Amino acid sequence: IYPNPFNPSTDIDFSVPNDGYVVLSVYNIKGQKVDVVFEGYQDSGSHSYTWNASNFPSGIYYFNLELENQVTAAKAMLIK
Repeated sequence: IYPNPFNPSTDIDFSVPNDGYVVLSVYNIKGQKVDVVFEGYQDSGSHSYTWNASNFPSGIYYFNLELENQVTAAKAMLIK
């Protein structure tokens, strides 16, 4: 995730080892899902998405990448 901290948007770069269905979600500090950045089929390889948090309050957010029942998480801070 770059930049981190960010305002108002950040880029999420990731690689998937196999073709498959991917869900990239954003959660707040309370563990509530607040947004879905991407949901759908991805080919194997590197991918990048931008999350625009203009409508969200400052705070810590967790980005979860789900692929084939595996979850990878990363943390980022929005500072307005």
